Amino acid sequence: MMKYSWKSKLYTLLSCIFFIGLWQLIAIVINNDIYIPRIQQVIEAIKIIFKEQNFLKIILSSFYRTMLSYVFALIFSMILGVLATVYPFFKYLMQPINSFGKTIPTMVLVVLSLVWFDKDKTPFVVGFAITFPILYEGIRNALMQIDKKVIDMTKIYEVSLKDKIKKIYLPVMKFYFMSIFVSTFSLTFKTVIAGEVHGQPKFGIGSQIQLEKVNFNTSGIFAWIVIIVFISLFLEIINKLLKKKIYRWTKWT
Repeated sequence: MMKYSWKSKLYTLLSCIFFIGLWQLIAIVINNDIYIPRIQQVIEAIKIIFKEQNFLKIILSSFYRTMLSYVFALIFSMILGVLATVYPFFKYLMQPINSFGKTIPTMVLVVLSLVWFDKDKTPFVVGFAITFPILYEGIRNALMQIDKKVIDMTKIYEVSLKDKIKKIYLPVMKFYFMSIFVSTFSLTFKTVIAGEVHGQPKFGIGSQIQLEKVNFNTSGIFAWIVIIVFISLFLEIINKLLKKKIYRWTKWT
């Protein structure tokens, strides 16, 4: 197992080296920084970004909007997911809203949000609108998978709704949430950045990308992409830690 793991990591490293080399080769052949900058130019752009006075504020502003969107989407999806499981009326009530949220393009949501809200609220609204339907449907489906015998038992012993939520629904939702946290949070993060690109709040990764675009600084755009990739890798590390915790929890239960 360890041998396979090291071999897998080696192949991944070689793949990364190959594509970085291919990127550099294409950049040299095209020889146009506006289309594809060279790797050293991107590295210099990253250094400049890191030296900026407001660098941390920019990153934290995007994370703040992402966290706010995600927390609100999670809270509403948990509440409505439980209601849709317990009361079929809410399930049918949420169906058209959920379908609308899943099918509407992100750009349309961005435009509508800019019409209805100011530029600072747009990334938050877009992040919430994209994430909520996914979390709601996942939580509802997870709750629907609970053994019917357990539900029947709660009816026989007249277990209160409060105890059902505390002893049955919450552990299931916690297990589901930990298994999909990184993928859904990453989606929210990318959606919030897309909202920032068009909404252009004062501080935000998306606002900086838009600024680099206006200045035709492709190296700067690639630099921010690299930074976003490293943030995503950090989230993947969190994902692995959560999966280990889930494994220990399931093994114990």
